Amino acid sequence: MGTPTAIETKVTRADAPKVLEYNDTRWELEASGGGTRLTLWHSIDRRFISWGAAGWHISFDVLERFLAGQPIGRIVGAEVMKFGGWQRLNAEYARQFGIETPKWPPKAAQNS
Repeated sequence: MGTPTAIETKVTRADAPKVLEYNDTRWELEASGGGTRLTLWHSIDRRFISWGAAGWHISFDVLERFLAGQPIGRIVGAEVMKFGGWQRLNAEYARQFGIETPKWPPKAAQNS
């Protein structure tokens, strides 16, 4: 959260153009009909899975707009929580995953 900081990571699998895997994230591309299916796996603490899902959802919305030639700019970290629709997506994903909508700051941070 806050100021974006570059972090070093180790790619654990790269099978271009099909698979890229690093840390707890895996991207996979496969032909699907007349296009390409992107599958993303990302390990997220279950308490905050709706946040992660909502954040990735918006990331893909940003990418879609960029590829369509209608960029909306970069949205990073906590900025995504201010983005229109994030609260709705967070609540919907929480419902789908059968969890309560997480509160900010997380309890672990509140107890620190």
